[in-house]
Amino acid sequence: MLRKFSALLALVLVLTLCVGLPVQAATVTIRVPAETNYASLYQKIQSELEEQLGGILSSATIAELAKKLAGQLASRLNVDGVSPAPQPAPAPAPNPAPEPEPVSPPSQVSPQPVPEGGLTPDEARMVELVNQERVKAGLKPLVVDMRLVETARAKSRDMIEGSYFGHNSPVLGSPFEQMRRSGISYHYAGENLAGAPTVEQAHAALMKSPGHRANILNPNFTRIGVGIADGGPYGKMFTQQFIG
Repeated sequence: MLRKFSALLALVLVLTLCVGLPVQAATVTIRVPAETNYASLYQKIQSELEEQLGGILSSATIAELAKKLAGQLASRLNVDGVSPAPQPAPAPAPNPAPEPEPVSPPSQVSPQPVPEGGLTPDEARMVELVNQERVKAGLKPLVVDMRLVETARAKSRDMIEGSYFGHNSPVLGSPFEQMRRSGISYHYAGENLAGAPTVEQAHAALMKSPGHRANILNPNFTRIGVGIADGGPYGKMFTQQFIG
């Protein structure tokens, strides 16, 4: 079913304005199907103009005129297929750069060099974790004292063999007595004990305890010994001894 729109007036007006033709010479009637789109409309108009005005206008002029008329009529008749002017794509939202993680200079994190084979990997890792905490708190890292390493190892082994957990040993006495018997002098001294399957778990438990954390972050301490022994009900026994 065809429907006849008021296309005649639009064609006459545009022809008059664009090419200056007399109105009577530009009378063109176009029937538009009920279901149409821009492409079909353009082809229909161009075909009709070629047929009715081909002797008056050049093919290039007819093509340009068909384009203008198709756009005008498509807008009036609300047909599909006319693309709006492209809009600039929205700028992507800024992606903030991630904050860099602070990295402490190695000289501030690592303790002074330890003699080769002086510490086990677990003991070295625990010293590293302790000194990382001190550096974060603005304190100097502790220096490994191999005399304290030996007394700390003895304490860890003694707790496993004696099936106890505490600062006072039936065999070794208090940590202060143990240090003095080993010829270690000090102004300040302290001891931390922990039982856990891994170094990381032991360290986390010590840092959660106010008293043990205070020893790790005590500015009066300058040296540390760590002794770790496998066994016991926790998997590993950890002893940290400090002096200053």
